[in-house]
Amino acid sequence: MRSIRLVPSRHLAAVLVAAMLASACATVDLGPRYDPPPVRAPQPLPPATAPLPSVAQPQPVSPSQPVPQPLPPIGQSVPPIVGTPVTPPAPMDPSAHLVALTTRLDGASVIPSTRSGGTAQLDAVYDSNTYTLRWKTSWSGLGGPITSVQFHGPADPGQNAPGVMVWPGPFGPTYEGRATLTPNQAVDLLDGRWYVSVYTTVYPAGEIRGQLRVVR
Repeated sequence: MRSIRLVPSRHLAAVLVAAMLASACATVDLGPRYDPPPVRAPQPLPPATAPLPSVAQPQPVSPSQPVPQPLPPIGQSVPPIVGTPVTPPAPMDPSAHLVALTTRLDGASVIPSTRSGGTAQLDAVYDSNTYTLRWKTSWSGLGGPITSVQFHGPADPGQNAPGVMVWPGPFGPTYEGRATLTPNQAVDLLDGRWYVSVYTTVYPAGEIRGQLRVVR
């Protein structure tokens, strides 16, 4: 007598369901109008954030080259360059036309020299606008009364020259004078080629002398 092997009910149920599904799929007619939608492949998801633009790298900047400017016609002023500081012109010196001169007179400067112990000091101002020469003089220790005072030139120190201007008297312990020079006289004066001589009763050829020079 054969023994009967029982199949577990849970396995039997699974086998029956699979058989039913297979038989159902084999007999179902979907019909001619069935048009299933196309199956789309999955698309990659967009990035969470847009990529950052590339960072610009610094580049060395060459210094700007000067651009030559055309020269203006003669008589026209040059316009200032934009952005360039303009230096104002220096104010004009109101006393630029005045020239100071001075000299000290003594016996050793006379040619030939004298033994006089007298001295004198002369200070002058020349105005180049009007050709006017003004001067002040004081003297002391002379051997006798003054008989004449004269400007001489043109001559360098150590040379004699004729008188070019006689000072009008009288003569006290000080003296102030004024004279208008010619253009040639002004040139000799400013070149240091004028001198002044004081004549006295003791030294009629000249007791003291001094070469005028421009004060720098």
